[in-house]
Amino acid sequence: MELLDYLAWRNDVPLSLSPFNEVDNVIFSYLSYIEFGKLLENGDGFFDLKEQYEHFCEKHSMEEIKKSGQFTERAPLLLQKMMEGARFQDTKVGYYVKDFDKDTVKQFNALCFFLPDGTNYVSFRGTDETITGWREDFLMSCQSETAGAKEAVNYMNKVAKILEGQLILGGHSKGGNFAMYAAAFCEAEHKERIVQVYNNDGPGFREEVIQSSEFQEILPKILTVAPQSSIIGQLLSNPAKQHVIHSTAKGILQHDAMTWEAEKDTLVSSELDELSEYTKTTLGSWLESMDDETRESLCTTAFSLIESTKSETFIEFSGNLMKNMETIWKEMGKLPEDKKKEIMNALSKLIESSKQAAVSQIKSGGQTVISQLQSSGQALLSQMQTGSHAAISQVMGKTKEEGRRCRGFMI
Repeated sequence: MELLDYLAWRNDVPLSLSPFNEVDNVIFSYLSYIEFGKLLENGDGFFDLKEQYEHFCEKHSMEEIKKSGQFTERAPLLLQKMMEGARFQDTKVGYYVKDFDKDTVKQFNALCFFLPDGTNYVSFRGTDETITGWREDFLMSCQSETAGAKEAVNYMNKVAKILEGQLILGGHSKGGNFAMYAAAFCEAEHKERIVQVYNNDGPGFREEVIQSSEFQEILPKILTVAPQSSIIGQLLSNPAKQHVIHSTAKGILQHDAMTWEAEKDTLVSSELDELSEYTKTTLGSWLESMDDETRESLCTTAFSLIESTKSETFIEFSGNLMKNMETIWKEMGKLPEDKKKEIMNALSKLIESSKQAAVSQIKSGGQTVISQLQSSGQALLSQMQTGSHAAISQVMGKTKEEGRRCRGFMI
């Protein structure tokens, strides 16, 4: 059963009988994607989650979300189901922060939940649809501390002084990365109160972060949850304990936590598949082939090309895909020769890394991932030729419905 099924089945069981578990964690990490606008107006403090849900319903149609919600846009459906049972109905929510700065490349959201059993869950949001949010993701490969990560530490130090008792931190995707970073580098007096850190399919860190005494101290408290075809959750380094779980989706769409399967009070276990291992090997080898200066320069150049389209979000960008690709192509022609060479070298190294990983898969007896990649490549070519959204769904090996959800995909 997926998360909505879990809530329908277990929602009447109070936390006093069935304590907070890893499935509950995924749900609360996903609630951070909801735009709690009223909380911003109210400022600091805790408020009834049920009242905030009612405020949300005043401005949004739950039926419309059911019909056309994409990926994390469906998070309100979890909240709706939560309010139908006793398990979470008396939950408080507050200290909602939304901090966005294009100049410093920062996209940060977080909030706190106070559960009926006294549990404090600090939830960090993953990447939104903005170009800036994605740019920050790419900077993780060449910066030990992004602007968002620094803000996560500041936020943790602030709310920990207010919250009483033990603390659980969690987040989905980039939010999971922020949760781990905040737990590792917050003030020592707060770190002692942390009992668990959940990284729900979020990327890892550069080696200097992993080897730091601060991270090593919090490491035993970190649990990474990742689906069998995890891609985002295998990026960079993360030695934390990992629970590989089963998703009902395929490929990269498994990053959508609402497709993760639960059984009673835990997530259904699985193993990383060939696609996950292939992607991890390919991207790991590719990043190792470039120094930090090259990575950051490549990131700056790539996103300056995307920003030349005047798109603020990837939804805007994909909405006029062919025109925006033409703009990028023209702007590439204006780049200095050294920048053009830099892009071509990076693409060449990516292709080489991909080939080496594919050969390794074949030698070890893996064949499934090769056919998956061939199918995706053919569909990608179709997309480039036609610009159709139907081809996007084929790229992910999915139906039209799941292809539509792809467009809401985010890290």
